[in-house]
Amino acid sequence: MRRRITVMVAVLTLAVGLPGVLAAAESPPAAEAGTAGGVPGQVFDPWPWQPPVTQSPAGPAAMLLSGSGTGLGTLDLFVNYGSKIAVVGRDGSYRMLRYPDYYLQAGQDVRLSPDGRYVAGPYAVEKLAGAVQAEGRLSVVDLVTGRARVIDGLPARLPVAWRPDSAALLLWQRPEFVSPGSPPFDGGEASYGYAGGSLWLLDLATGGSRKILDLGTAVFDPTTSVAFAPDGRHLAVQLDRTVVLVDTAGGGSRTLATLGERQRLAGAGAFTADGTALAVLDLDGCAVACTNGARNQRRWGLVTLGVTSGRVRPDGGFDRVPGAAVRMVGWQRDGTAVVVAYRVEDDARYDREPAREAPVAYREVEAADLLALRPGGGTTVLVRPRGVAMWDIDVASDLVVDGRFQAAAYRPAVFPAAYWAAVPAAGVVLSPLGLLAVLLVRRRRGRAEFAAERDG
Repeated sequence: MRRRITVMVAVLTLAVGLPGVLAAAESPPAAEAGTAGGVPGQVFDPWPWQPPVTQSPAGPAAMLLSGSGTGLGTLDLFVNYGSKIAVVGRDGSYRMLRYPDYYLQAGQDVRLSPDGRYVAGPYAVEKLAGAVQAEGRLSVVDLVTGRARVIDGLPARLPVAWRPDSAALLLWQRPEFVSPGSPPFDGGEASYGYAGGSLWLLDLATGGSRKILDLGTAVFDPTTSVAFAPDGRHLAVQLDRTVVLVDTAGGGSRTLATLGERQRLAGAGAFTADGTALAVLDLDGCAVACTNGARNQRRWGLVTLGVTSGRVRPDGGFDRVPGAAVRMVGWQRDGTAVVVAYRVEDDARYDREPAREAPVAYREVEAADLLALRPGGGTTVLVRPRGVAMWDIDVASDLVVDGRFQAAAYRPAVFPAAYWAAVPAAGVVLSPLGLLAVLLVRRRRGRAEFAAERDG
């Protein structure tokens, strides 16, 4: 009997412990020492069974990651989600956010609050693919408590920017159809529905919202066309080629500048850390009827506009950034600019309609790089992917401002696991135990039959 118990314990230990042993054997040491509690210098593909934030919260995030890999793909063992976003904690942990909607991207459809505590996105968190997003609803997930708060009855539901204090969220009410305005690039933006509507400010404490700006029929890019000033009282918005500065408290607005044909507002992180200037991207390369190969050959210059005068400031000497599209993540206090640069797949399958280009220029992202551009020249890659294709990234603004990058990086831990992973895991454990039990029963029955024949 003791021998049987020993065998069963050994099998159980092997079944449960083997994945962890193998993972530990593969895990590299921590990345080179860096700032504690910052953005890691490397990111990895999560395990398919990585637990959701709502089950196992791990505290404020350093960044959100979307991409492709075994863990970031759309299939989780025996369940299927439309989109998965990895939440990389400031302690190096990995947790997941899973949504039924397809093609959701970190930093665009799903947005991290400036303090790294909250994530805003579609309301259906941890729902299987096929669930439908409802109008006037969104979710705000607390990464500290794991609570997913659903907010109903909103006049707009698409998050486009967080206020710097993480207490309010700017939403876009996107109309079903608008007449094309005067687009900044090739004219295809309005046909994708990226035009018109209105902007609303949602107060998270009260759940109330109020209209900030009516966009009319102007082309509007929800990824790059808005930016909050550090004081939270002012908002820059690009409408067609005009940049307006909105007083979010009083409701007034004024025209700040008219951009050139190849210029666009740099994105949610466009305001400098001191709030005195605003970043604009200047395109060098193909702008009309471009193939994906031509898009990847683009180079983007970074210029700044004075917030008081609207005039271009002296050249900061920043390197031009190669890529199909670029968006601004934020500015460090020392004047270093942090951007995401995108490359699209150079494949003829995606060039059937080269005259049509969605905002931010990526229909098929191949890779995204998080880069630091130093004033006077010099570019540094801030995050390197290991075993995962990085399609987009969102970084907590407080870490950007403080320049807290190149922190120690760790592989995702094997455990804890999502609850739904218990069923296949139990099968893995119970299968050898069940086989052992059958063998033991058959052996005992055989002995009984032999004894019966012998005694008979």
